[in-house]
Amino acid sequence: METFEQIWESSRTNSLSWMYPAATWCGAGILVALSVIKNRWLRRIGKLAAIVGFALLATMLSAQEIQEKWRLRREWAELHPAQMTEDGFQALTVDGANLTLGPLIYGFQAFLLFLGIAVVLSILRALIISRRKDTIADPDDDQAHTEIDARFSDNPYHPPNVPT
Repeated sequence: METFEQIWESSRTNSLSWMYPAATWCGAGILVALSVIKNRWLRRIGKLAAIVGFALLATMLSAQEIQEKWRLRREWAELHPAQMTEDGFQALTVDGANLTLGPLIYGFQAFLLFLGIAVVLSILRALIISRRKDTIADPDDDQAHTEIDARFSDNPYHPPNVPT
């Protein structure tokens, strides 16, 4: 037979525990996918919407997970009142801050995670674009160095602006 302490620990991971990590991984994947959009404003608006939307989704899913955890504990306590100690009953009633602050903390954590991912992806995008611009030679620059201005040529028959 299980004790309340065992139920307390085993209820930390319940049937809804997979949803919060799934939301954070999906949000991170969506942010990576949005990074390849060429239109700057569409990319920024998409990332902002994804950050806010997935942070809210993570908050709601963590609230459901925490409520399930407390429901399992409460049901076990109601079914086994003889095995409950005074500390067990007190833990069920006193630790209610987890129900209200837990989802907010998890939601803020997800928001910061998504924001950090978006910043890192933006920095990587800027580095890749600047490196790409450095490696691609501008054809106008090459022609500017090879062209001869007819005003400065000693040859009167040399056509203007023709590379030598």
